[in-house]
Amino acid sequence: MHWPSTGPFILERPRSLPGEGKLSAIDKRMALGSVWLGHDGLTGDRVVDRRYHGGPDRTVCHFPAQHYDRLGRQFPMLARCAIPAFGENLSTHDLDEQAVCIGDRFRWGTAVIEISQPRVPCVNLDRRHAAPGLARAMAQVGLTGWLYRTGMEGAINPGDGLEIIERPLPTLTVASVWRAYMDENASLATLAELAQAPLLARQLRQVFRQRLDTACARRDQTRLFD
Repeated sequence: MHWPSTGPFILERPRSLPGEGKLSAIDKRMALGSVWLGHDGLTGDRVVDRRYHGGPDRTVCHFPAQHYDRLGRQFPMLARCAIPAFGENLSTHDLDEQAVCIGDRFRWGTAVIEISQPRVPCVNLDRRHAAPGLARAMAQVGLTGWLYRTGMEGAINPGDGLEIIERPLPTLTVASVWRAYMDENASLATLAELAQAPLLARQLRQVFRQRLDTACARRDQTRLFD
C-alpha cells in the first residue's frame, strides 16, 4: 500500500522557546530539495537534547495530520497550527497509532524506515504553543505519533510518499505499546513481551524490563507472606 505524505521537515538552527530562552528544534520547515536520510537522521536536521531525541532508534518523527483537528478543539490556541507544528519530520492523513505496528518497514524516497517506538510527547510542546497540559493530554489519549529508525539510507524529496514493504509484528501496534507504557498495572505477560520485542527501541525495552523486574520482585515478596 502507498500513502501520500508531507515532508521532509528539518531545522538546521535550533530556536529559543517562548518565555525562557531554551533552545529547541521543534520549529521545523519543509526542506527545499532532496535530503539525505542516514542512520543518524536527516541531513541538516539538528537535535538539541540527545537524551530524548535522535540516535539510531529515533531518526525520523511521524505525526498524523488528522490529530491537529482533534487537539485544536481541546486547545483553542492550536486552531491555526499547521504541519509541522508538533516537530515532526513527516506527516500523513491516513495513518495513525492504531494502524501501524512496531517493525513496519516503509520505503520513503530511496530510503527504508522502520517503526521503532511511539513518540513520547515532550513538555516543550506546551512551551512552544503556550498550551499548558498539551503533552499530558496527548499522552492520555494516545495521540503520540511514532518514531522510525533508518533501515536503509537514501534520499528524500519533498512529497515522496510512503510505501509499506514489510509488517513482521502485525499485532504489536504503536497504540498497544503506548497503552502498556501508560498502564502502571500492565500484566507481567505484557511487560515480558515488550521487554523482549526485538524491533522495539532499545531504550523502551529497557523501560519495560525494569518495570517487569520490579513487578516480579513485588510479586515474590508478597508470596513470602501467603
